[in-house]
Amino acid sequence: MKDNLHIMPFKKNHALTLTSGLMNDPLLAVDEKWKAKFENLEEPGMSFTAADGDELIVAGGVCHLWDGVYEGWVIACDKVWNYRVGAARAIKKNLDQMIEKNSITRVQTAVKKDFLLGQRFASWLGFENEGIMKKYVLNQDHIRFARVL
Repeated sequence: MKDNLHIMPFKKNHALTLTSGLMNDPLLAVDEKWKAKFENLEEPGMSFTAADGDELIVAGGVCHLWDGVYEGWVIACDKVWNYRVGAARAIKKNLDQMIEKNSITRVQTAVKKDFLLGQRFASWLGFENEGIMKKYVLNQDHIRFARVL
């Protein structure tokens, strides 16, 4: 298992690259109509990409909703399994830095109800389960997780 990842500013083409192949779980395949929204994720200091050389592994960040409240996101390709520890540490470290730097009081995210690993990962990051959101995206149930500071 490799864990030597370097961090760089996120660019929308990183999301296109990460989602062009296999995602880290078949449950997370991205519908083509959502890919246009990747442009909105590119915000300096609010997003990052972790890579091994030129190979992109995972990206993540937060999007501002309103004062102190942000929506968190992560995109990982299937190669993330070779970098489990490094990718998890990169996400946690960068999320904690964004929270501190931007005086975030709440960061929330949605995890597909059937994606149990994603739910465990959100909990590991300090998020709490706030309940099921029925037919949230693409008519699929999701669970709202939030980290309130």
